[in-house]
Amino acid sequence: MAKLRKMLGDADSPECIAMMRLIETQSETTLARWALGYVESRILPVYKKRAGGDRRLDALVQTCQQVVQLHQPGKTGKPWIKEAGQIARETSDPVAQAAARAIAAACGTLTTPTSALGFLFYATAALVYDQGLDLSTSEMEELTRQIWQDAHASLSAQSVRNEPCPAKIQWHC
Repeated sequence: MAKLRKMLGDADSPECIAMMRLIETQSETTLARWALGYVESRILPVYKKRAGGDRRLDALVQTCQQVVQLHQPGKTGKPWIKEAGQIARETSDPVAQAAARAIAAACGTLTTPTSALGFLFYATAALVYDQGLDLSTSEMEELTRQIWQDAHASLSAQSVRNEPCPAKIQWHC
């Protein structure tokens, strides 16, 4: 088995570029709400399955969602973002670790809107590796493309048309 990567995806892929363009059109609130909802529905189940039912990240995602719903400043969530990162570092299973990193990065959208893209690299690793650690390179690449396309569709479904206050994004990738 080849060495597992922490993240899967290519910043130069058509799927990633399409996601970047879509993210640029949305507000920080929309991005945070979407990222937290995405990890809650797709990544937390993977984490709990692989981490023996550990529910600590459930509470952190819920708390971060409350920050968004109550329109609190993003920095309010910094302690929970830090705690999620610590949980990821403590996790030894590679799939659970990728899921925990994705969740921590999604929580990071409270303070950094570009994390709405960044968390997807970890989430993709978690979802692909959850399918099997012995997949061929071509199978991993196809799953990666599908996951990025699904994420784009998910954000598109929640996006605000003609968003009056899109996030100010500067990509460094």
